Amino acid sequence: MDNGTLKGILENEIDNALGFIETETTYARRKALDFYNREPYGNEVEGRSQIVTGEVAEVIDGALPQLLRIFTASDEMVRFEPKMAGDEEKAKQATEYVNWVLNHDNSGVILFHNWFKDALLQKNGVVKTYWDEKVEITKEKYENLNEEELAMLLADPDIEVSSQETEEVGTQLDPMTGVEVPVFSYNVVIKKTNKTGKVVVENVPPEEFLISKKARHISDSPFTAHRRLVTRSDLINLGYPKDIVDELPVYSDLTFSEERVARYPRGEQPDEDSPLDKAMQEIEVFECFIRVDKDEDGIAELRRIVYAGTEILEDDVADFVPFASVSPIPMPHKFFGQSLADRAMDLQLIKSTVTRQILDNLYLTNNPRMGAVEGQVNLDDLLTVTAGGVVRMKNPQALVPVNIAPTANQSFPMLEYLDSVQEKRTGVNAQSQGLDPNILQNTTATAVAMMQNAAAGKVEMIARIFAETGVKDLFEKVLQLLCKYQDKERVIRLRGRYVSIEPREWANGFDISINVGLGTGNKQEQMAMIAAVLQKQEQILGTQGFNNPLVSLTQYRQTLGRFIEAAGFKDSTEFFKEIPPEFEQMIAQPQPPQPDPTTQAVMAQVQAQIQADQMRAQNEIQVAQSKAQADIQLQREKAAAEIQLKREKAQA
Repeated sequence: MDNGTLKGILENEIDNALGFIETETTYARRKALDFYNREPYGNEVEGRSQIVTGEVAEVIDGALPQLLRIFTASDEMVRFEPKMAGDEEKAKQATEYVNWVLNHDNSGVILFHNWFKDALLQKNGVVKTYWDEKVEITKEKYENLNEEELAMLLADPDIEVSSQETEEVGTQLDPMTGVEVPVFSYNVVIKKTNKTGKVVVENVPPEEFLISKKARHISDSPFTAHRRLVTRSDLINLGYPKDIVDELPVYSDLTFSEERVARYPRGEQPDEDSPLDKAMQEIEVFECFIRVDKDEDGIAELRRIVYAGTEILEDDVADFVPFASVSPIPMPHKFFGQSLADRAMDLQLIKSTVTRQILDNLYLTNNPRMGAVEGQVNLDDLLTVTAGGVVRMKNPQALVPVNIAPTANQSFPMLEYLDSVQEKRTGVNAQSQGLDPNILQNTTATAVAMMQNAAAGKVEMIARIFAETGVKDLFEKVLQLLCKYQDKERVIRLRGRYVSIEPREWANGFDISINVGLGTGNKQEQMAMIAAVLQKQEQILGTQGFNNPLVSLTQYRQTLGRFIEAAGFKDSTEFFKEIPPEFEQMIAQPQPPQPDPTTQAVMAQVQAQIQADQMRAQNEIQVAQSKAQADIQLQREKAAAEIQLKREKAQA
């Protein structure tokens, strides 16, 4: 397929994608932003109340803390399960490392806050994950190096010599040949290249995300794209040809999208003025993931194409689409669902109208209109409203107040009814955000717990939908990127000790299970349950020993760690050490059986008899040795006496 045909396909998909031009979805998202920011509705009357209530903001800001607490209360939002026996330790390490990447290499809490807020406010929240590789080049200068030092320096494959100076400083005797050879000194300037990479997860504004109208899910969409504004300098820095980048137009439809205009106050649009520096001018760039049959074999493959202006800057085969989406109220058989703002916008309009009427009635009650007989009252005095002011009139009956009946008492029940409707629609109420003190009057603790659980049911359902859709997809993509692009070991601190991480060994072979803390109660309930488990484990270990068939020492240590984490401490190794595997194996080895007491007594008697016989034999040996030594000494003395006698005879 030639570039002209491919460009035509791309432009057609972009023009027909949801989010590119104004549709009902983009209009609803802009309207939700206006309602959240409490912008005027446009039906205000001068001289009347223009208040705008904040039901949309209350609903979203009320549900968001509960969702964040569910997902960020634990360091393991998602857990990887091994597919084959023997991969348990790898799965545990992958779980800890992927969660570590989300919370340390990326701002996990801020990322999830913005992601969920986009979904609650504008139907769908989208994040994008990719591998970001950076190359840092540094120069260093070394002087007076000998040959060995220079060889050691150049042994690093990331080092390249920029310049080198060689100087002869003397001679030395070669021990192999016995010949004087010159000695050189080297001055070098090296260039060191340091490549670093990490997984980056970033939020995508709703107006920057494009998806095909045929899509029900990101994974099955024939076209998905991220359109954003990128400076010419950044495009050239990414490696695109400068002559092509310089010719790209700066006009952008994204600048005038309704949602982008609604997001920023008037006069604060970031793209309102074009910079004078050409390198800093922003270009509308489309990073497209499209299924197209480029090789014309009859099968459409997934490709990543970077498109700007009328030029294709990059075209590669892609293995997955890097986006993950969540929606609080998904609609079956379509991509875009509904937001909590959709459920509360009409209520906000009604409550604003009722509140305006209450205030207008209050204004007229406190400052009633007056009827004045023409020519009998000084109208200037009447229109001047000052405390203690005087109104000049010719007849006491010239002023007649127009009585306005107060209607606030009839309006407040309507506001309470609208609040109840809002609670039923969204599940966000006073009990779910913080217990209403009035609810405790003449109410049992069981009834209070039932009301709180019923109020939190919809928020928990939203959390479960988030977990099973976008959050699960995000962790799958992060693991896939780590296994594909991290080609070096990385040392990080996990479970209180530094470990070396090598994702290529995992081979992306894990199942994912969701762990978002649903259905486990609050912290006090969790700690009470774990304390009961600890007590039962201690009882089993105390009565049955370490080799019992129910609880191991490692399981007991894990329960202690969960108890510490439930109390709010993230690192349980500050309180309890991890149990080494070899120690667990040593404890698990079977102990030799204990002998019978009767057998022990017989063995002790036999051992005592053996010891007595050994003592007797040793005494006999010692006596024999002493007798032998005495006989030898006697023979020596006798022989010496005979020799002496013979000497004396010889001398005589």
